[in-house]
Amino acid sequence: MRTAAVTISGVSKAYVMGGNPVPALRDVNLVIDAGDFVALTGPSGSGKSTLLNLCGLLDRADSGRITLDNVDVSGLDSDQLTVLRRERLGFVFQNFNLVPVMSVFENVEFPLFLQGMPEAERKDRVNRTLARVGLEAFAKRRPDELSGGQRQRVAIARALVKSARVVIADEPTANLDSVNAAQVVDLMRALARDEGTTCIIATHDPRVSDHCDRVVRLVDGVLQ
Repeated sequence: MRTAAVTISGVSKAYVMGGNPVPALRDVNLVIDAGDFVALTGPSGSGKSTLLNLCGLLDRADSGRITLDNVDVSGLDSDQLTVLRRERLGFVFQNFNLVPVMSVFENVEFPLFLQGMPEAERKDRVNRTLARVGLEAFAKRRPDELSGGQRQRVAIARALVKSARVVIADEPTANLDSVNAAQVVDLMRALARDEGTTCIIATHDPRVSDHCDRVVRLVDGVLQ
């Protein structure tokens, strides 16, 4: 029997614009099983990013309940949410969000440093992860010395190096050409499969959604 990685129950979220509430999500119910490779799709403004941010504990729902890895996050304070993000979540963004003054190795190592992992263990884990994404020869380079596809590989390595239970990816192929986009999707899928990691990917890109186990479509904040 499969276990749920993320459970969203009756979740609604609105933002205030011009003094008026604008609904982003309306009574969303969704269960994502551990190990799933899921695409969130829908037109711009459909609520994809809002739902992704809620799953990544970057925002709070107005109502409803969210459970991450068997932890009900609804009542957690900011410090508790930070610890949960640090220990159980990884993030991949369309603009990579790498630290420009850090080397490839240091960017991937940073989440482990925040966790307080001993230096020797950090180095071993980073080296193994860079080898898995094919960037062991680029460990000392800075992000501006890499191609877009290579930068996204660094971002994937950073998300997975800490053995995150859930990886949140926001348009990870938006800035990549077709060849690099296909390589990134294949890499994410292979690493997620090998590690048993759940991947939730917001995307407009059929190159991504066509390779996912499941496609969840949002329109006007409602699951279709």
